[in-house]
Amino acid sequence: MTGGARGIGLAIVRQFLADGYHVAFVATRSENVERALHVLSYLEDRLYAEAVDVTRQNDAREVVARIRARWGDIAILVNNAGISPKRVDQDAAWLSQTSLDEWARVIDVNLNAPFNLMRLLAPGMVAKGYGRIINVGSLAGRAVPLIAGPHYAASKAGLVGLTRAAARDLGPHGITVNCIAPGRILSDLTGPPEAAVNRFALSRIPAGRFGTPEEVAHVAAFLASPKAGFINGATIDITGGEFAA
Repeated sequence: MTGGARGIGLAIVRQFLADGYHVAFVATRSENVERALHVLSYLEDRLYAEAVDVTRQNDAREVVARIRARWGDIAILVNNAGISPKRVDQDAAWLSQTSLDEWARVIDVNLNAPFNLMRLLAPGMVAKGYGRIINVGSLAGRAVPLIAGPHYAASKAGLVGLTRAAARDLGPHGITVNCIAPGRILSDLTGPPEAAVNRFALSRIPAGRFGTPEEVAHVAAFLASPKAGFINGATIDITGGEFAA
């Protein structure tokens, strides 16, 4: 799993551990990895983590090799790592304010890295005739992005398309590929509920509240299970009704 040290990613790690899986996750910052490992140290026999930049293909290939050497074939991949640069005032940058360098970095983390990891792990899943790939997208890739910038919206929309294409190719081999599209999920990454950007977001959610990382994790756990074997190429919205509204 990528981006497993905080927020939604950490909630998914916790849920998968609770469900009895051996879980390996990566995150970019070593201090975040160490903090997560400290919190989850009581499950260290089923947990492995590293600080890895998943946009570096060689680094991604090497960490996959280390995980396989430790536990064998990888049956489940969760692509959760993502970045969403904001302006100084925490609002989304407009198209004209987005540099090519920033555009490239967001696409690299949010879309290219999942593509690369899927290509790395799919052959092993095909050989076993079983696999689960779960891509964590966003409401910003499904509707008009009111908080996220154009690079983030484009990367998450691309992830939906990549999910469908991979589902077509891998479905005949017993592998499902699905996408989760969270809306405003309150965590340490989104800031306090009273922040102006969150008050604005809350006004658009028919459920009248923010989502929690644990609610996203429950959906990921279901998609990872054998019970979800006939769900393939789907994007599941976890938005409290905001996408439907």
